[in-house]
Amino acid sequence: MTSFEDVKKGLYRYEDPETGWVAVIKDVDSLIAAAEKVRDAGVKKFDCFSPFPIHKLEKAMGLSRSWIPFISAIGALTGGTFAFSSMTWIDVSNWPRVMGGKPYFSWPIYVPITFELTVLFTAFATLGAAIYLGRLGKSSRRPVVNTVTSDGFAIWIGDDMSKQNVESLLQGLYTDIRPVTK
Repeated sequence: MTSFEDVKKGLYRYEDPETGWVAVIKDVDSLIAAAEKVRDAGVKKFDCFSPFPIHKLEKAMGLSRSWIPFISAIGALTGGTFAFSSMTWIDVSNWPRVMGGKPYFSWPIYVPITFELTVLFTAFATLGAAIYLGRLGKSSRRPVVNTVTSDGFAIWIGDDMSKQNVESLLQGLYTDIRPVTK
């Protein structure tokens, strides 16, 4: 049976680089190759950094699918259910009024508001999930290498490895290897 800690680990994988080695990588293809090599070597704590999204990188790193679409779907179902049920309760039980000869439960007039609240709840759920799962609330986070915010690529290896092991693992793919400094 899956424990709560396993579910929590599956929600996000990000760890702050506090110890280990950072290798500055030459280009996008080298970063993907380095991520595949590190994943295949069985390294548990590693992360890749780039100034823009690289669509093959999550597969190269062995990341599982994001939970954000599922959380967005839950937000959509909650919004639609809330809108439809609250309008039904108001029109049928709380304040029943015959308007224009229509019956109390006239569901076609509920569609626009149900749609709008579905979109609103989906947007809030998606935004909240992206902030929480991406751990975006930390304003004190510094990049491991300054060039990854503009034009550089890097990979962080956090497992207890020596510099020689990291160099042999990433042979020919890096331009510089340095220890993580905080």
